[in-house]
Amino acid sequence: MNQGRLGHANQRGAVLLVALVMLLLLTIIGIAAMRDTNLQEKMAGNMRDHSLAFQAAEAGLRFAEQEIKDDYDTLINDATYPINDETPDVVTFTAFTGDVAAKPTYTVTRLPHPGPLDMQDMINPETAGGGSLAAGESLIFDFVLVRIESTGTGMSADSKVTLRSLYFVEE
Repeated sequence: MNQGRLGHANQRGAVLLVALVMLLLLTIIGIAAMRDTNLQEKMAGNMRDHSLAFQAAEAGLRFAEQEIKDDYDTLINDATYPINDETPDVVTFTAFTGDVAAKPTYTVTRLPHPGPLDMQDMINPETAGGGSLAAGESLIFDFVLVRIESTGTGMSADSKVTLRSLYFVEE
């Protein structure tokens, strides 16, 4: 006769306990997913900031190269571009319009002149498309060698990139 009494009095809350454990597991998984998403968002922001700094530094580098190419006579005679052992002036690329913390800057340093370049000695006629250079006079180029260093920042002042190039200016 006791078989019909499976009502509320015999239940001990096992379903409630299982449901609470499942909710706890879902909460832990949700929190872990949110932390992962936040970390990925920070990494993407840092990558964007670094990319902006790199682009700003490259813009400063290209601007300095073009300025040297256009203003070659000033390069040779002006103290703005010092010889290797002097401290070069830091120039700000004021025309840069990117959304960064600071405008890119660059320095130009003339390196000691190594003398004329003899292209005859530098080019192997067999691998350079035939012996046309070997048949005539050697080509001698006189040039000025400069080192350009450009520094760019991203949207954060903490993100900085410095690029360096060597640039030949033919006389």
